[in-house]
Amino acid sequence: MIALPIVPPTVSARLDSMMEYYKQTGKCSLCDIQPNELLIAESDHFISLVPFAATFAFEIWIIPRDHSSHFHEIDSEKAVDLGGLLKLMLLKMSLQLNNPPFNLLIHTSPFQDDPSYAHSTHWFLQIAPHLSGVGGFEIATGCYINPVFPEDAAKILRDVRISNNNI
Repeated sequence: MIALPIVPPTVSARLDSMMEYYKQTGKCSLCDIQPNELLIAESDHFISLVPFAATFAFEIWIIPRDHSSHFHEIDSEKAVDLGGLLKLMLLKMSLQLNNPPFNLLIHTSPFQDDPSYAHSTHWFLQIAPHLSGVGGFEIATGCYINPVFPEDAAKILRDVRISNNNI
């Protein structure tokens, strides 16, 4: 696990984007998500989906249903619920995508963030499977090419059936 004493530019850009959405709508952008065909599964306290503009093929986000800016504020009931949904997503990904390597990222608000960001920021988990290499275009531009439509990825993952033999 890695943490930084600074807020990286991409994180600042995400926080600023969330703040801008909040200023325009009065709502948190992640609380306002209507997942529809992007939904993979849901639990009492979380939803899992493929983000609309996924950076990586079969990328998964797990988002708390209730607004929360900081991952470290999760209580034990929600932690158990999160663990169950995370296990389900990793099983589905493993079965469908032939057990790929992946990164698990926790996107949470910085500890010393501006209190005015509390209503606009929302923590989430990101699962980024490694299915292809990063090419020169991605390295040079910071723009990633994802060959899988998010609706297709969500349907494929949603349709993976887990049996007792897979657990």
